[in-house]
Amino acid sequence: MPSRIIRVLPAEPGWTLEFSGLDIKPQRFPTMEAAIAAGWNAARRQNAELHIHRHDGDVHLRSACGDK
Repeated sequence: MPSRIIRVLPAEPGWTLEFSGLDIKPQRFPTMEAAIAAGWNAARRQNAELHIHRHDGDVHLRSACGDK
């Protein structure tokens, strides 16, 4: 099974959620906080990992939502 990863990425303007391994189109948000909140919700529903990227491209946080 391909890995399911939801990425929170900086965009101009705002922030984007990208969905790898899922049939979901990218979504735009005005703030990082809104994108992260939506990303956590989607990751829980889809049993996916959430990766939060900084402006420099590094991953700031990576979490598998299925982990306990």
